[in-house]
Amino acid sequence: MFIGGGAVALILVGLLIFLGVKALGGDEDPPTTQPTTSTQPSGEPTGQPSGEPTGQPSGEPTSTGGGLGNATGQAKTATEKMQAAGFQCSDLFNGAEGAHRGCFKFEDVTQAEVIFQFQPDGTVIGVLIRSRNSENVNNAAVTFDAALQAIGTDTFGGSEVAKIQQAVKTGQKNTKVGSTWGEFNLLNSGETVQISGGKSGSDSYDLPRKEFQTTESQLNATLTAKQYKCTSSCRKTLGKYGSQSVFAIGGDGGIRSIEFRASGDPSEVKAAMPVVLADGLAAIKGPDVAALKAFIESHKDGKPYAAYVAGWRVQSTGTGDEDYSSQTIEIKYESYYV
Repeated sequence: MFIGGGAVALILVGLLIFLGVKALGGDEDPPTTQPTTSTQPSGEPTGQPSGEPTGQPSGEPTSTGGGLGNATGQAKTATEKMQAAGFQCSDLFNGAEGAHRGCFKFEDVTQAEVIFQFQPDGTVIGVLIRSRNSENVNNAAVTFDAALQAIGTDTFGGSEVAKIQQAVKTGQKNTKVGSTWGEFNLLNSGETVQISGGKSGSDSYDLPRKEFQTTESQLNATLTAKQYKCTSSCRKTLGKYGSQSVFAIGGDGGIRSIEFRASGDPSEVKAAMPVVLADGLAAIKGPDVAALKAFIESHKDGKPYAAYVAGWRVQSTGTGDEDYSSQTIEIKYESYYV
């Protein structure tokens, strides 16, 4: 809702997200109906792509730099509870006609996120809750349950939260869970526990379509001049057994998703990550690049994070031990909405 390195566009395939969580798909003309954003910063399977967005509140959204706009009622209560539980929250957009908020948490190998949309009065109209643990699905379930209660008790009601908890507890996998609030889709398999759902009678807000002004071929040409070997990704050898790489997806237009990665000896990865970031970011053009650079620069302590920045989702993840480590930073347009 919510997800690390590798071939970024492929992790979503197979996840049914029905909550009104819908992707922007393909290379169609961008939607022109969006909620207006007016956010001041205060101070990250993902959903499955579907079809063409339906009509929603009008106005072109402007983007936010990883901060939070206003929230009242259910949205404010849910945000405060999740922040108290260690989630970091930010808005994709937030204005007079509605908001799209994400709260993200990384704890050891558990990754969790709560994505939700809410109306100006704070009424939550759609939600996706996901928790993933690559080593122990029971640990994922514990984090999932805490997030479910944080947003669900006041939004859905305690009895409806209990229905979802029972479905998870009894080991149900892919199923629908009915409630007085709306219908939920439960995914409970392997490493991931997830629900998604939309409030009955409410429509989700469209997401802004995001892309850089640089195409994949232009990126490859720039990186080739810097001695990267570009095939499916642009790659350089790092040390004896590592690599640094840039991987982008852009369709027929500009790049919509770009990933920077370094792997190998931990000391070499630490030195290489700023280099591959600088190489890749210098090769892409667009009005959001400066804000993205600034945000990434302010989060270079190596800790994992996810946040909405300038209308993009930015996420950093990593793994490693004394002999081998990897770090990945990904910038992509949000691929689902609630």
